[in-house]
Amino acid sequence: MEASPRVLDVKDVTKTFGSLSVLKRLSLSCGSGEVVLLVGANGAGKSTLLRVIAGLARPDSGSVTRATMRIGFLSHHLFLYGRLSVRENIKLFASVQRASEWNELVSRLELSKVVDRPLSELSKGMQARVGIARAFLGDPELILLDEPTSNLDEKGTSLLLGEIERRRSEGDARSTFLIATHDLHRMAPIATRVVVLADGNVVADSGADASREIISRVLDRYREVNR
Repeated sequence: MEASPRVLDVKDVTKTFGSLSVLKRLSLSCGSGEVVLLVGANGAGKSTLLRVIAGLARPDSGSVTRATMRIGFLSHHLFLYGRLSVRENIKLFASVQRASEWNELVSRLELSKVVDRPLSELSKGMQARVGIARAFLGDPELILLDEPTSNLDEKGTSLLLGEIERRRSEGDARSTFLIATHDLHRMAPIATRVVVLADGNVVADSGADASREIISRVLDRYREVNR
């Protein structure tokens, strides 16, 4: 099988905060259409890696090469405005990204009933859906999600998974996903690859387009080590 074109190439990246070394010469490459789960204990470097890839944090050394500038990012901080309505938030970010089509995305994430309510009046779960909508605006080719299900109920998670499946299978619009998560029960079924981080580096990688058996084996090993 022909390898997918590379969308991301992280090479020997090191990132420190004061005396704390968070990423240690970490290397990782991702191809088009992959759904990569980043797993690891708290402090393993998952969030920092995503921020470096997104360009929100500068590595001390090493390089990050992205084949696209169309990047969607969902972090613990949603980067939304509480006083604005859902519609105003989405339209604001859509204008920044020159994304004209956003109504269908709002509908698919079942936000239509709250679209004119201030964000601050919504539950954490509904706010999380708005953050997901923002991350998916403009048909990004690389989508980075940091603990995307942490505030979602089963319905919200189902809508997120459906959007991921749609984005990675839609012909020329296929997206690559890098998802940091502890929610293995709900997220593992959509993964095409699992990468395990520990102490700032990659310690296990199922490889691209891994079988369910290999992915399960990597996750079982991760669970055993982190009991």
